[in-house]
Amino acid sequence: MSLFAILSDASRKKKLQLFTEIMNPSPEMSILDVGAEVDPEGLGTRQFIDSYPWKDRITAVNLSPEHVQTIRKYYPGVQAFVADALALPWPDKHFDIAYSNAVIEHVGDFGQQAKMAAEIMRVSKRWFVTTPNRWYPFEFHLRLPFVTWLPWHGYRWVGRLVRYNHIERRYVVGVANDDALLLSVSGLSRCFPGSRIVKQRITFMAETLIAVGGAI
Repeated sequence: MSLFAILSDASRKKKLQLFTEIMNPSPEMSILDVGAEVDPEGLGTRQFIDSYPWKDRITAVNLSPEHVQTIRKYYPGVQAFVADALALPWPDKHFDIAYSNAVIEHVGDFGQQAKMAAEIMRVSKRWFVTTPNRWYPFEFHLRLPFVTWLPWHGYRWVGRLVRYNHIERRYVVGVANDDALLLSVSGLSRCFPGSRIVKQRITFMAETLIAVGGAI
């Protein structure tokens, strides 16, 4: 495994450990996984669904029909739906806990991020939402240093020139960027007012920020 893959796996495992420690889930609790994916090829513990013990209590949503079909194939006990994180189709406080890993930075500008956060807080009693730290000096989507220290338009410009293709496992040029907008502590706090922001690190500083909130 590459150093990047080792660090990525360590980060994911630590997030899942923190989720268990902080949220203290139990078999009767209902869980909403926003932006859910599974890892059918490999380690079996990289994604939330892969590692969570009470899969029949998970409701998984993703905007991609392909991801939803994969979840249904490998975990038929999970209720999986195609849904938009900005307009979740459930009533207020329907779920005990909402979990979302590294999704909010992909939904658009700050207004759309705040809308996703509002939906998560609306449909769940508690939430655990992670996102990469904008001020970490290495950007893990593009796999380039310092680019998120630029204003967003500068980051987008760089991403349209060069980025890392994780499928081809090489850097490519002249491709479209998904326009991920990374958040700082203050930005994440504005999205989730009243929530605790946990700074998770496995290197020299926090790579990941986690909004934890809701009823205890």
